[in-house]
Amino acid sequence: MKKRLLFIPLLLFCIGIQADDTESVKKQINSIKKDSQYIYADVTAGSVEDAKELAEEALYTNINEWSANQKKLGKNGASDAHKEKWTTIVIPRGNMFRSFMYVQKLDLLKEGSAESQSELPKQEVASATPSASTFPDVVMDIASCTEYADLAAKITNLKEAGKISKYGRYASLDNPQDYYLAIYNREGKIVAVLSAGTDRVNVQTKQADSEKNYKGCGAIGFKMTN
Repeated sequence: MKKRLLFIPLLLFCIGIQADDTESVKKQINSIKKDSQYIYADVTAGSVEDAKELAEEALYTNINEWSANQKKLGKNGASDAHKEKWTTIVIPRGNMFRSFMYVQKLDLLKEGSAESQSELPKQEVASATPSASTFPDVVMDIASCTEYADLAAKITNLKEAGKISKYGRYASLDNPQDYYLAIYNREGKIVAVLSAGTDRVNVQTKQADSEKNYKGCGAIGFKMTN
């Protein structure tokens, strides 16, 4: 059977607000920077590629410093950089580009370690609600995408595999609250994946969130197969 490709034009339909407003993304970044359960890098450069490359180098350095400090404290630290668990946000800053990359410290802990649950102060673990296990593996797989093209291909493959029952542009969804939302910005970067329901949760940050917080962004809704 001929393979069908997902084709959803990369158009910025407004989720309620003007297209050039990036304040909600900035608020999300500031919230993450204030949360001690994350390691991050924040870099501005003349091009998207340079900004992402420099942010990646900076995040590697910050992860290594954190890992070394964990070992000094007699803890397990990080097994490796776990790049697939990083999240990238790119937004314009004047005539330049800001690349913000972050990863949750819990994702850097060695798997299977008996000390994994005590690696971080208890208050940091408690702040991550609901836990990552709340979300199905399919959702976490989609949330690992950082580029629109990768997202579109992954959703197509998951639909063909029967793991997703329906998908579509936000404006075409019959009951949007029944769908998970993958939100992308004007540069085709995935900035968030939100849970289904009227009270949504950001899959990456595990914090309460809403599509209304992503002014000017587009979104693809997808529904899990029961």
